[in-house]
Amino acid sequence: MPGAAGAGLRASSLRRRRAWGLFRRPQAVLGLAALTLVIVIAIGASFIAPHDPYVQSLDERLRPPFWSGGNLAHPLGTDQLGRDILSRLIYGARISMAVGLAAVLISGSLGVAAGVTAGFYGGLVDEGLMRLVDLRLALPFILLVIAVIAVFGPSLLNLIVILGLTGWAPYARVVRAEVLSIRERELVTAARALGASDGRLMIRHILPNTLASAIVIGSLELAQMIVTESALSFLGLGVQPPTPSWGSMLGEGRDYLLTSWWLATFPGLAIALTAVAINLVGDWLRDLLDPRLQL
Repeated sequence: MPGAAGAGLRASSLRRRRAWGLFRRPQAVLGLAALTLVIVIAIGASFIAPHDPYVQSLDERLRPPFWSGGNLAHPLGTDQLGRDILSRLIYGARISMAVGLAAVLISGSLGVAAGVTAGFYGGLVDEGLMRLVDLRLALPFILLVIAVIAVFGPSLLNLIVILGLTGWAPYARVVRAEVLSIRERELVTAARALGASDGRLMIRHILPNTLASAIVIGSLELAQMIVTESALSFLGLGVQPPTPSWGSMLGEGRDYLLTSWWLATFPGLAIALTAVAINLVGDWLRDLLDPRLQL
């Protein structure tokens, strides 16, 4: 036991050193800073936004950004209904992050549960769940989501539920592969010999050892969920007007690309930069949590 405790302390110390070392990487710092900024903006949108994102003013419609002949009252200009672009971008961050985080939480919970169950029991249970994973992965994700939304109708709640229920397969496959190895370890064998039930073995001994991989997958899936939400809103199948969403703003601006470029440019940049920031943070978490990189 003292040897095991010492090994645990050494692993913890090594992980802390790796965390600080990785944090000094410029891309990790930029990604974490940008993602933190988006989250802070999303949480404090009602205090940060200079205008009400729903208020229309046709006298102010299609005002350019302040550096292109506009004014500082609307720094990034206004849209075709006179609504402030900056305020709608700020409130759009709240929608995008809420949809992405909720969908990742749902899909991650389902995928981890399926992966742990399949890997632990094996046999017909494993075979059945993995065939469901293969079936899900055989269908293009975006087409599957569009088909389901077309049946149940577009709304914010439907979007979150559908994205969550269709994004579980990557978690299940990775977690199942880890459980196949973890269930043969001495700690699981010893707990089983002491009379631990299957539920206790999975929850107390196997599940904690799979969370690192699940967190890394979730960080990378978050970017995909945000991009998918934006794509669906762009097509009119996601968040419905007048609720501000980066995707719907992008869709509204496509008719004004030649005359009012700022309508589509700023929401497009917000989507791209947020996705890049999340991927940078995901790479950092992968390098930090992957035990194979800590040897």
